[in-house]
Amino acid sequence: MSKNVTQALLDIYVAPKQVFDTLPEKKGWSWLPFALIIAISAITMLWFYAGMTPEWIVEQQIAQTAHSMTPAEIEQSRAVMGQMADKSGIFAVGGVVVMTPIMLALMAVYLMLVGNSGQKRSYGDWYALTVWSNMPGIINMLGLMVLILISSDPNMPLNTVNYLSVNQLLLGLEPGQAWHTWAESLNLIYIWVTALFAVGLHSWSKYSPAKSAVLAALPMIVIFGLWAVFI
Repeated sequence: MSKNVTQALLDIYVAPKQVFDTLPEKKGWSWLPFALIIAISAITMLWFYAGMTPEWIVEQQIAQTAHSMTPAEIEQSRAVMGQMADKSGIFAVGGVVVMTPIMLALMAVYLMLVGNSGQKRSYGDWYALTVWSNMPGIINMLGLMVLILISSDPNMPLNTVNYLSVNQLLLGLEPGQAWHTWAESLNLIYIWVTALFAVGLHSWSKYSPAKSAVLAALPMIVIFGLWAVFI
């Protein structure tokens, strides 16, 4: 079992079951990873956009959607995007601050629904487990920081944010190709988070490893599976 919150911050990456075994008795520990996830993500996104010119941001955004737009629509979009491009970093930080707690809340609802048939726990408990399970997101942001640091040009492709996607790692599909958005949305970090969900369900609900893995992966399988069917 993790002896203190500092050790738990390391254990979640190398010995996650120790964290989940300790967590029911240490609910207050979860505020620190929650704050770290939001703070590191917000700082990284602000830094990512800080050196970019508004013109570059607009052209990058246009490139993602131009395949489905007429020339007139492209010009109209360029004018609208140009008015907001210099605030992209602020918008990104706002998205992190607002959407992160909401997404964690939705994940916690699902885990509570499937996990409480094994052993009943409060929603706050499941939210705490969800927070700790999303700690791989910090590794993702630190990796992005490294990419920003070593880049010779501050005008980086906007999809660099998603550098661990299946598309960027394996497929290299371009915007407009049938599977591009699907593959760009499927990120290796999601798989890591799902694995931690499985460890947490096994620890808390006493399900078998196989059942824990299936229940943890089910939302991602359903979302990406249905999406693939309709591509």
